[in-house]
Amino acid sequence: MTVEQTVREAFATGGRVRFDPRTPQRERTVRGELLSSLLADLPLDGLRGAALRLVGANVVGPFALEGLRVDHVIDLRDCTFEQPPDLRLARLVALRMRGCRVPGLFGRNLRVGSDLVLEAGFTSDGAVDLTDASVEGTLRLAGAVLRAKGDHALLAARVRVSGSLQAIALRAGGEVRLRGANIGGNVHLGGARLVNAGQNALDATGATIAGNLLCDTEGGRFTVEGRVLLDGARVGGSAVFSGARLHGGVADRPVLVIPRGTADEAAALVADRIRVEGNVELDDGFTSSGTVRLPNAEIGGYLRLSGARIGRREAVAEPDDRPGEAGEAGQRIPVALHADGIQVRGDLEARGASDGGGSRGDALCAYGQVRLVDAHVRGSASLSGARLHGPGIDVLFADRLRVGGTLFLRDLRAQGSLRLQNAEIGSTLDCSGASLLSPRRRPDGTVKPSLDARVASIGKDLLCSHGFTAAGGVRIRLAEVGKMATFAGARLGGPGGGIALNAYGLHAQQLVLRLDEEHAPVGRVLLTRCAATAVQDGPGLWAATGGVDVDDFTFRSIASTPPVDVRTRLRWLREVQPDFAPGPYEQLAAVYRDGGEEELAQLVQIAKQHRRYSELGVAGRVWGALQRWTVGYGYRPWLAIAWLTAFGLFGALWFLGHEMPRLNEDESPSWNPWLLSVDLLVPIVDLGQDGKWRFSGVSQWISSTLIAVGWILASTAAAGAARVLKRV
Repeated sequence: MTVEQTVREAFATGGRVRFDPRTPQRERTVRGELLSSLLADLPLDGLRGAALRLVGANVVGPFALEGLRVDHVIDLRDCTFEQPPDLRLARLVALRMRGCRVPGLFGRNLRVGSDLVLEAGFTSDGAVDLTDASVEGTLRLAGAVLRAKGDHALLAARVRVSGSLQAIALRAGGEVRLRGANIGGNVHLGGARLVNAGQNALDATGATIAGNLLCDTEGGRFTVEGRVLLDGARVGGSAVFSGARLHGGVADRPVLVIPRGTADEAAALVADRIRVEGNVELDDGFTSSGTVRLPNAEIGGYLRLSGARIGRREAVAEPDDRPGEAGEAGQRIPVALHADGIQVRGDLEARGASDGGGSRGDALCAYGQVRLVDAHVRGSASLSGARLHGPGIDVLFADRLRVGGTLFLRDLRAQGSLRLQNAEIGSTLDCSGASLLSPRRRPDGTVKPSLDARVASIGKDLLCSHGFTAAGGVRIRLAEVGKMATFAGARLGGPGGGIALNAYGLHAQQLVLRLDEEHAPVGRVLLTRCAATAVQDGPGLWAATGGVDVDDFTFRSIASTPPVDVRTRLRWLREVQPDFAPGPYEQLAAVYRDGGEEELAQLVQIAKQHRRYSELGVAGRVWGALQRWTVGYGYRPWLAIAWLTAFGLFGALWFLGHEMPRLNEDESPSWNPWLLSVDLLVPIVDLGQDGKWRFSGVSQWISSTLIAVGWILASTAAAGAARVLKRV
């Protein structure tokens, strides 16, 4: 019996014909025309058990079922085809081609009533075209090898699969196109290797996946050389890329302009406007040498980036090491993660995870800028322990970022600046232990703040303590902090930075500026128009190399650890104020007065007046010295009384030895030098001695001096007494 007769008889009964692969090829060769005719000529009411089942056959000639309806199973295993099977517009009840080898497959508009199985070593040396195909079951490509002679390994645009797409350990040399595909279950690409360097390796733009998109390590590590496109895709479950490796990237054009710079994006994963109902997991060893794009994505669960490594180390060399850049205006900014406008209903996790035994796993490591402009995270966002590399650029660019919970930046290590302008943090911004080095540079060589959170709104606390380091300083200008803003033990500023801490217009309930003297801020500290209920400071703050601006700095209480006296605070004020301004003295005096420390408040007021007069001309300094030692600038009225007593005693002693003649011989006043001295000194009061005697010589000068001194000291004493009574 010939091979073809054997195939005919087996087909009629639905039996399986097995060919030993060790036999000569001619002894297991079957014409494709025969197979096509068997399936095409069988009437619909023909043999109900008929099926085409071949193992190890060598099919020569065309196997063409174009436009045919076949109601019998086609099950081919380990078969070899000389020409690409032509299944265009065919209607098949089932098609299995496990382990088969074909030079390509034409299956546009193919309809399969059950599973379409192209797995277990299925190999194609040309494109597998399933464009607009429909599969009522599962599309199985697990272990398939697709070698494209052109650009495309699998063409499955707009394919409709009722079940899942199983492509674990798929090998594709060329583009895998799933643009507009509709998958009713999961898409399994774990362990797949897709290679199309410099071009699109996987294009699932606009695809709809009812279940999960699994591009993880199940069946091996998902590896791509080329670009993965998921623009506008819809995923009903989670999108999992845990442990995936994406190599290379494709740069279409400069799509983004950064202030004074242009984005340099060679994207490896493009998921603009993707919508995922579950989580997006780019963690646990996920690696991408190109940009990961998630702008305007909508994520119903978490966004996980813990343990991810994004970008290339060589792309973030120091600005001086990057050729062809003329200052900041011409700088090309490498971008690692572009997630502008992303919406995450859960948490954003990019932190190092604890295993419960005290050790921590890797956090996000990014080479290039991480962009979260206009992003909205309804839960908390954690980059604790992350490593962000972008010397001389804004390595975290998150203007108008909204976080419903806490933004954790604990122990963050950043080469570059963090930009959080106009950010809204529902709870706490925690930067404890963060180290921010190599900040962004201006064209003139000066540096911008390492942490720029101007006009930010923080619902609870701003924590920049426990070794927090900002080489370019911190800018929290016009920020609103609901409770505490602390910089205890922080290291602020460095070479090239003019301002170590810019807290102009900051509002907080508690402001902690307890800085170590050995780590005093390098640069100026601006507390102008800052308002706080309670302030804690330390000697390190007032030792800032650029001074401290405290104009209109208002607070209700101030304390230091260890405690300092009022004279120390006055010395700090003198050291940081090059020019006299009354406001800081008035504020400090008001704090002491409200705390019941009236004497300390007087010391502050006296120091204020002393500073004021000391910066006037010679006449002003003389007048100020006179007021200081005679009446304490009016804040020590008892000094005036003491001087009155001294001058009165001096006058009485003088007149004891120098009796004056009567001014009017008709009157006979009694000479009393004590009453005379008091009468001359105390204005208004008449003791019957003034105007009764004729003064001449030295006595005339002494009497005139007593009268002048009396008016001056008495008026000053009265003013001081009135001030005391008013405060009482």
